[in-house]
Amino acid sequence: MDRRELEAALTRAGFREYEIEGVHEPAWRPSEYLYLRRREGRWAVGLCERGECVPMRDFPGEDEACRYFYDLVTSAKPPPPPPGELPTIEEIERSQHVAWREYRRARNGQEGSDPPPGEN
Repeated sequence: MDRRELEAALTRAGFREYEIEGVHEPAWRPSEYLYLRRREGRWAVGLCERGECVPMRDFPGEDEACRYFYDLVTSAKPPPPPPGELPTIEEIERSQHVAWREYRRARNGQEGSDPPPGEN
């Protein structure tokens, strides 16, 4: 699949809010949209949100990038990340700990706030 075939498939499926470099741009810039762009000899798939564009994955070939982009745009649940890109249990637990600490600080250190899971 190439970019033009991808754009045709997404149009047939009724999707409009995405960017495919050189082929399709949204009629208006929504606050967030997915993009497919060629960068440094590779294909980048990413998300632009409020003017900040963040790459999610890159691919060596156009076909693989287009197929991933199609799945990402048309599915309610994005395809899983490649192996090795999932967070570890330790990273998840550390994130939860930081989130609870920020929650408590936001509550101005009020006593009696709900403790994080496992700290009863």
